[in-house]
Amino acid sequence: MSPVSADAPVGAPAAPAPQSAPVAVATPTVPGEPGRSAPHARRESLCDPGQEAGRAEGPVPGAAGRAGLERFGPTVVSWACDPFAAVAGLPATELEAGEPERLYTLLTRDQGIEPLDYAPDDLVPLFDGPYRARAEVADQLVLLVEAARTAGHPVVSVTSGFRDYATQQGTYEDWVRRSGPEQADRVSARPGFSEHQLGLAVDLTGTCGGFACFGESPEGQWVAENAHRFGFIIRYPEGGADVTGYAYEPWHLRYVGPRAAWAMHLRGEVYWENYAAVALSAADVRP
Repeated sequence: MSPVSADAPVGAPAAPAPQSAPVAVATPTVPGEPGRSAPHARRESLCDPGQEAGRAEGPVPGAAGRAGLERFGPTVVSWACDPFAAVAGLPATELEAGEPERLYTLLTRDQGIEPLDYAPDDLVPLFDGPYRARAEVADQLVLLVEAARTAGHPVVSVTSGFRDYATQQGTYEDWVRRSGPEQADRVSARPGFSEHQLGLAVDLTGTCGGFACFGESPEGQWVAENAHRFGFIIRYPEGGADVTGYAYEPWHLRYVGPRAAWAMHLRGEVYWENYAAVALSAADVRP
């Protein structure tokens, strides 16, 4: 969870050369989007026929990483049988394979990090700037920013990354002093409850130079439409306060890995509250 103005937007260079090789990124194998799930389509006999689930038909997203673009054939899947089946062609990233419990952590206003003072041990600078994130997140963010530049959006800057417990405590207390505890809880997480402390969240801005305006900017709209290709989601969607507990934050990206981000995109799921447990359950049975 990120503050609206507690962090001064210090923009990093829009698209410098990556510091390390990218991990993995999903891209469509044909023009346009991969096949979306058809709501309430009858499931295949692989699962309990008494239930119904969406079914995705069409090309499975490829994986463009160190080995380049790979193509996978068409598939028909039942989401209830295997929520990651539609992205089975994507090779697991290091975090997906090695730390699914941490990668798929669900933090809410009432559910914090374990332990509360947790800090990842693989933090690296983002674009040589003052902000940091976990190494895999940094690699994928480089790919996202470079793709945005290629698409005609050269100004996508980082305004926040990892925050430790003490930093988030100061941020939250500042919001309480300025706005009162009720408003503070809508726009800022308590220390130990912030996604930034996981090292998996980044805040972005663009040509508009601010936070809230990012969602209406051309580059903000491009990020919202394409973030899943690089393993990110818009964590606090517009109109989702009743679900997430927080106000709309178009600038706040949460890294959940390409498999989960693509799967959420294909099934039209926008809330991590609804998918975190699904992703973790699927990771238990997938390499």
